[in-house]
Amino acid sequence: MLTKRTLRTNTGLMALAIFMFLFALNLNGCSENEDSPTAVVEATPPLLPVAEQFQFDLSFFDSADSLEKASGDYDNFINAYLRAVVLEAVANLVLAAPVGTFSAALNTVPEAMDDGSWVWTYDWHYGPDPLTISLRGLPAGDVVEWEMSLAPTGSDLTVLWFSGTTNGNGSEGRWTFHDLDTDGYPVSGEISWGASNGSQYLQFVSREPGSDGDVLRFNDNDPDFSIEFSPGDGDQLSFLRWQASGAGSLRVPDYNDGLEGCWDVYQRNVDCQ
Repeated sequence: MLTKRTLRTNTGLMALAIFMFLFALNLNGCSENEDSPTAVVEATPPLLPVAEQFQFDLSFFDSADSLEKASGDYDNFINAYLRAVVLEAVANLVLAAPVGTFSAALNTVPEAMDDGSWVWTYDWHYGPDPLTISLRGLPAGDVVEWEMSLAPTGSDLTVLWFSGTTNGNGSEGRWTFHDLDTDGYPVSGEISWGASNGSQYLQFVSREPGSDGDVLRFNDNDPDFSIEFSPGDGDQLSFLRWQASGAGSLRVPDYNDGLEGCWDVYQRNVDCQ
């Protein structure tokens, strides 16, 4: 196969299977001349998405370190905190490879193509073997169409890693990934981000066998925030929810008999209303 299994771990979004485990743990152009067959080349290349687009603030849970964890008065909040920490770490792991490759392109001068697209070509080190990246961005109306392909450095073999679109400034987008360790390079997962009904979100969808349709979603609708997990098999939605005031709740299959557990603005356990 083309690349290392470290890439599959990220681009295959296999972390969603881990997410399911964690939620059951015991404790994210056209031409100016319509007659011309060749599109007009854009004067400037499209904007590349930056790492800040994929960051989700979980500093709300920082106060867990100072709570009286042994008292039992904060069990609901502490349980949510432990899950949030691991979910954040795994989401960052999933994003490390695609965000890293886009970040590397910021230091590369793209080449303008006759079809109106721009192509960034550069070497990228992820694991022991260097890879040659070919990143293509095509402005198409209000969006930019992206394709990122990989090849072992010095090889003529190039395989599509992921493709998708962003809006003009990269604040919204969706990428579809392929499993480079499986024959035929099937679709393995999706990452999307942006705004919906006033809420900023970062979402991961698995297309892996055994976890197809699993969705993990981070929502920032200040002053309301949440992390939600929807299993592809249609089982009950699991969630961590909190407010800027300090209050919140969680519902996961293995905690509190699967019922919602709440905490107040001081993170003490309270009955859910």
